[in-house]
Amino acid sequence: MQRRTLFSLLPFTAGALAPMLSSATEPSGSVPLPRQYDNFTDWLTVARSAAMSYLKEFGADDTERFMRLLSLWACAMPLPPDPTWQPLKDANTPIDLATIAGGRPFVVSAFRMAPGALLPLHCHPGGGGITLCTSGSLVIQHFELCEDQPAFSNTGARADVRQVRVAQLAHHQATMFTPTMANLHQFHAGPTGAAGVEIAVQWQGAGEFSFLKLEQPAAVEHFSPGERLAGRWVGMQLAAAYP
Repeated sequence: MQRRTLFSLLPFTAGALAPMLSSATEPSGSVPLPRQYDNFTDWLTVARSAAMSYLKEFGADDTERFMRLLSLWACAMPLPPDPTWQPLKDANTPIDLATIAGGRPFVVSAFRMAPGALLPLHCHPGGGGITLCTSGSLVIQHFELCEDQPAFSNTGARADVRQVRVAQLAHHQATMFTPTMANLHQFHAGPTGAAGVEIAVQWQGAGEFSFLKLEQPAAVEHFSPGERLAGRWVGMQLAAAYP
């Protein structure tokens, strides 16, 4: 069980991040590793080319290995241009979202959250992502669905989750999840708010998801690995997910 998956973003050096990749997961062959980039468009073009090279050489089955490769590229990503923000409907404290780059094999989006804002627990079935904090501070609590629990599509069903890690992110730090590792998470913005960027990959499905309203809030102040919490799937109804 992992307590944290957390890494710094800048400055980037391949040597500094080498411990993140074991010999079993390290990209090799024709897959290029990143350098530092100053222009987001240049970074996006080369990063997607590298990701496609990886998929051609190694395939898409090992989702964690692929996300670790993207983590290296995330470390070299310059700040994207200012996006067109859209307010997240039904958020009880202001949260704005924006799409930066659609397409394959990954998409890039951005978010910004008012001080103390909460984005409740939700899942990303068949998906993986890297969440980067670009300003402020952010606590992301990661969970996994316990064994023999109803799937996210069973709106109204009660489901148990266990807490697997917490990431306390500041400027230039990130955390990741995969379809099978820490796939449920919730965001808490710090006292000055938070902004960030997400790199997302979808292996299966079309991005369907559900919020899970917890019966008791998961405490941010301390981390209890393996703690089991109960909730109820509420579909995509954000308003219904808040405590």
